[in-house]
Amino acid sequence: MLFATPIFSNALTSKVWFCSKTVKVTAFQQSEVHGSITDVNGIPLAGVSIMVKGTQKGTTSDFDGNYSLLADNNGVLVYSFISFKTREIPVYGSNEINVVLETDITTLDTVEINAGYYTVKEKERTGNISRITAKDIEKQPVSNPLAAMQGRIPGVYIQQQSGVPGGSFNIQVRGRNSIASGNEPLYIVNGVPINTEVITSNIGKSITGGGNPLSGIDLNDVESIEVLKDADATAIYGSRGANGVILITTKKGHVGMTRFDLDIQTGMGSVANKLELLNSQQYVMMREEAFANDGISPTTANARDLLLWDPNRYTDWQGELIGGTAYLTNLQGAVSGGSELTSFRIGGGLREETTVFPGNFNYQKASGHVNLNHYSEDKRFQVRFLGNYVSEVNGLPSQDLTSFIFLPPVTPKVFDDNGDLNWGPEGGTFENPYAYLLTNYVAKTKTFISNMLLSYVLLKGLEIKVGTGYTTADAQEVRTTPSDAINPAYLTFLKPESNFYDNHTKSWILEPQIDYKLNVGKHVFNALIGATFQQNTVEGQYTYATDFASDLLLEDVSSANTTRVSANYTDYKYQAVFGRLNYTYGDRYIVNLTGRRDGSSRFGPGNRFANFGAIGTAWIFSNEPFLKEGILSLGKLRASYGTTGNDQIGDYRYLDTYTATDYPYQGITGLHPTRLFNPVYGWETNKKLEAAIDLGFIKNRIQFSASWYRNRSSNQLVGYPLPSSTGFSSIQNNLAAKVENTGIELELNTINIDTDNFKWTISANISFPNNELLEYPDLENSSYAQIYEVGKSLGLERSFHFMDVNPQTGVYMFGDVDSDGAIGYPNDLQSLISLDPDFYGGIGNTFSYKGFQLVMFLQFVKQLGYDPLFSSGTAPGRTGNQPIEVLNRWQQVGDNTSIQQFTQSTASDAYTEYANSYYYGDNRFTDASFVRLKTVSLTYQVPKGILGNLSPEIYVQGQNLLTITSYKGLDPEYSGSLSLPPLRMVTAGLRLTF
Repeated sequence: MLFATPIFSNALTSKVWFCSKTVKVTAFQQSEVHGSITDVNGIPLAGVSIMVKGTQKGTTSDFDGNYSLLADNNGVLVYSFISFKTREIPVYGSNEINVVLETDITTLDTVEINAGYYTVKEKERTGNISRITAKDIEKQPVSNPLAAMQGRIPGVYIQQQSGVPGGSFNIQVRGRNSIASGNEPLYIVNGVPINTEVITSNIGKSITGGGNPLSGIDLNDVESIEVLKDADATAIYGSRGANGVILITTKKGHVGMTRFDLDIQTGMGSVANKLELLNSQQYVMMREEAFANDGISPTTANARDLLLWDPNRYTDWQGELIGGTAYLTNLQGAVSGGSELTSFRIGGGLREETTVFPGNFNYQKASGHVNLNHYSEDKRFQVRFLGNYVSEVNGLPSQDLTSFIFLPPVTPKVFDDNGDLNWGPEGGTFENPYAYLLTNYVAKTKTFISNMLLSYVLLKGLEIKVGTGYTTADAQEVRTTPSDAINPAYLTFLKPESNFYDNHTKSWILEPQIDYKLNVGKHVFNALIGATFQQNTVEGQYTYATDFASDLLLEDVSSANTTRVSANYTDYKYQAVFGRLNYTYGDRYIVNLTGRRDGSSRFGPGNRFANFGAIGTAWIFSNEPFLKEGILSLGKLRASYGTTGNDQIGDYRYLDTYTATDYPYQGITGLHPTRLFNPVYGWETNKKLEAAIDLGFIKNRIQFSASWYRNRSSNQLVGYPLPSSTGFSSIQNNLAAKVENTGIELELNTINIDTDNFKWTISANISFPNNELLEYPDLENSSYAQIYEVGKSLGLERSFHFMDVNPQTGVYMFGDVDSDGAIGYPNDLQSLISLDPDFYGGIGNTFSYKGFQLVMFLQFVKQLGYDPLFSSGTAPGRTGNQPIEVLNRWQQVGDNTSIQQFTQSTASDAYTEYANSYYYGDNRFTDASFVRLKTVSLTYQVPKGILGNLSPEIYVQGQNLLTITSYKGLDPEYSGSLSLPPLRMVTAGLRLTF
C-alpha cells in the first residue's frame, strides 16, 4: 500500500504530516513509530498522551515534543492533550508521524476542576466554582495570590489595603455573612488548611496593616486557584466553608526528559497619583484667615508655623515621603521531569522589593518547593509529597509614612547643618517624620507547608486514600527606638525602647478517605466518605523593654532595666466526618449530595458538634437528542441548596480567662479576669441557595454563565456588649439576628478569532451584590441600635444629613431630626450610607499573533468612599496641609459653597461642625468608583531554531498603569485610608526552558 505526503485537514482542524516514503503494510506486524508534536506556532508540546487505540499501550511526548512507541501496522494512534483537539491517526505502517495540534475550543469535556476532596469535569460540575490558572497569574508582577485574583473572579471582592510588600487585603466571597465573627474564607494549599490568624503582632500593623496569610505563597509555583462559593461546592467543608473556600494547587512534575525552567524579572514601581495640596503661600493665607475668622492673634504657642518657621520655605511631603521608586528583582527556577511512574518538580526563588519611602528598606522572600509523585508498576498504588518553604525578611519602616503627607509645607528642614534630625526652632516644634526612619523594624517569618497523599486501588473503581499535612509558621519581630528618634521635647518622659514579639504556629491534619465509582449502563455513581482530624497550636510572647544603658544594646532584651512580658497560648482541635454521593444519568442529569458533621473545640461541651450538608443538581439539556444539532454546544441548568457553618470566633471564648497584672504588688504578680464564661453558645449557620445557567455556542467559542444566589446567616456569633459596671466590655453569645447576601454574577468568555497565526479572546465578569440585615430582635433597645438597621447593609454608615454651608455664618448645617435646635449624637443621625460596592468585575482581552501575545485586563468597581477633603483629620485652618479644594471655602456673608470657613480653634462653632462632619456627616462620602488598567502584558516567544534548541520567552508587564476615576484622593480602592496605595509597577523579564 502506498501513501505520500501531505495530508491536510481544513483550517479549523489539526494538520498531520506523514513521512514521504513507500511502506509495505503487513497485518499484525509491529513497528516503532516516532515523531514530534507541536502546536500551530511550532512550539513543542510536552506531556501529550499517545495511546494505541483499543489497548493499554501508550506513551507521552517528552520536553521537546518527541515520542516513540511500538504499534501494529494497522493500528490507530490517539493523540490527546488538555486544551487541544484529540486526533486519531492510522499508522498504516509508517515509522514517522509528526503531528500539529490545534487549540480545542470545546475543552469543557476535558478540563478538570479542583473541588477540594475530588475533581470534576467543568461540564459536569453542579457547584459554583471559579478558576484562574498559571497563565493568568504569570502575566502579573504581583507577589500575593489575592492580588492576582482581583477583578477576575465573579462574586469575589478583593480590596488591597496597603501598597507595601506583605501588606494586607480585605476579601469577601459573596459578601459579609457575620456581624462580628470572622468573614475570612478558608484557604487550602494542596489540601492543607492555612491558619488565617495573622501571625504578626501590633508591632507591625502600623506598616503592613496586619499582613495576609497568603503572602508566603510563591506565585511562580501556583498551577491554579479555585474559589468554591455555593453550598454544593462548600458544604463538604462544613463549618469552615461558610465564607467560601480558596483552593491553591501548585505545579507538578511532567513526564518526559528532565528540563530546567528559569524566570528572571526586574522592574520598578511608584505611587501613581498625588493629591493636589496647598503650596506655602496658600497655606500661610489659610492659617492667617483662620485666625482672623476666630478673632484670635497668632502666638508662638498656637502659630509656630507662622511665627517660628520660614513662611517662604516649601516642602512637598508627598514627594519626600512616598515619591521614591521601588525596585523589584525576582529570580525563580525549577527542575522537573520523570517517567510515567515517577515524576518530580523541585524549585525555588528569590524575590526582593524595595519601597518608595526614603531610606534603604526592603522586603526579601526566599522560597523552595518540591513535588514528588510515584505510581507502582500496576498503577494501583500512588504516593505524592508536596512541600513548600518560604522565608520572609521584612525590613520596612516601623510606620507607613503616607500618614505624614499632610504636614505643613512650611516645615523646617529635615536635617540641620550637622546632619542630625531637625526638630524645629526653640526645640520640639516640628514632628519630624524622618524619626521613623531611625527606628529599626525587622520582621522575620518562616512558613513550611507539607502534604503527603497515599492512595491504593483495592478493586476496580474502589480507592482508599490517606492525606496528611503539617504546617509551621514562625514570626519574629523586633522594633527599636533609639534616642535620636525621640523629639527632644519629650525626652523627660520618653526613653529609648524596644519591642520584641515571637509567634509560633503549628498544625497537623489527617484525612482518611474511601472513593468508589460504579458505571452501570447510562448510570454513573461516585461515592466518597472520609474523616478529618486537625489541630492548631499557637504560642506567642510579647516583650516591652526600656531603660537601656546605651542605644547600642537595644536589641538585647537582657540589657534593659525595665521589661514587661505577656504571653499567649491557644490549642484548637477540629474533627469531622464527611461524605459525597454523585449520580449521573446519560451525561444529562446530575445529582450531587454532600454532608459533613463537624466538631470544634471553640464551643462548650454539648455544643461542639453540628451537621451541614447540601444538594446540587444539574441538567445538561444540550445533550438531549433533540438539541444535538445547532449552534448550542452547551446548555446546563444548575441549582443547589445547603448549609454551612462558622466557628471563627477565637479560642476559649466559652471559658473564664485570666491574665497576669502588669505591675506586681509587694513583689507578687497577681491575676485579673479578662473574659466572662458562656458555655451555651453554638454554631453560626449559613443557608445557601443558588440557581444558575451555563451556555456555550458555536462549539463553545462563546461561553456565558449567569448565577443568582441567596445566603442567609443566622444564630450570629457576637461579642455582645455589656455595661461597664460589669467590669467587662462584652460576652460571647449567639444573637437571634439574620443576615442575607443576595446577588447576580455574570461571566462571558469568547473566542472571537482563532486562526493559525492570530487569536483574540475576551474574558469578562460582573457581580451585583446586596447585603441586608433581615432580622434583629429588639434592635432599638440594644447596644447596636446606632450601628445597624433592619433592611440595610451591615456596611451601613449612619450620618448627619448635610444641608449646606450657612451663607450667613459660614458654618456647616445638618438636618435637625429632633428639632431641639442642636445637632447631637445619636438623635440627629438620619442619613444611611452604604459603603458596599454596587457592582464590580473585570474584562480582559488577549491577542496572539505568531510568537507575540498581548494581554490587557481592566478592573472596575462602582462604590462610595471617603472624601479626601477629610483625609487630613484636621479642620481647614488648623495646623496641617489641605487639598486645594478648600480654597472654595466660605469667606463672607452671602457666599454659596459646600466648604465652610477656615478655623484654627477647637472652641469655635466652625470646628464643632467640622468635627460633626468628619465623624458623622454624609458630606464626608463621595463617589470612589474607578476603572483601572490592572494588567498589561506583552510576551514574545522566540521561535525554536533561532537560538538553537532554546525558545526563550521575553516579556514586559505593567500593573495599575492607569486609573480612571472622579475620586480626588490618592487611590479610590481603599479610600479614606492614609496607607500607601497600590503601586504602579512596570517589569521586564525572561523565561527560559532548557
